[in-house]
Amino acid sequence: MISREADFQRRILDYLVRHPDAKDTHEGVLTWWIGQSSRGEQDERDAVAALDQLVARGWLMKRRTATQPLYSLNRAHLEAIRTYLEQDQRTK
Repeated sequence: MISREADFQRRILDYLVRHPDAKDTHEGVLTWWIGQSSRGEQDERDAVAALDQLVARGWLMKRRTATQPLYSLNRAHLEAIRTYLEQDQRTK
């Protein structure tokens, strides 16, 4: 069974492959990229953990602003992300 954090990572990457110019805060990521319109504190923690893992991997960029960080795709890794998603799809 896939963890929520891993599921969130896959959803984030899938969204960004389709919308490579997207940029958003973790709240926007939950709503638009992951599709969680109703959420609790655990959803927010899982989303932030998923985002942090993708930033650490180099697939996302995190830009600090005066209020909240903005997350976006690191286009240099777009092909690696596509390959990862294709392989992930084949293992299901």
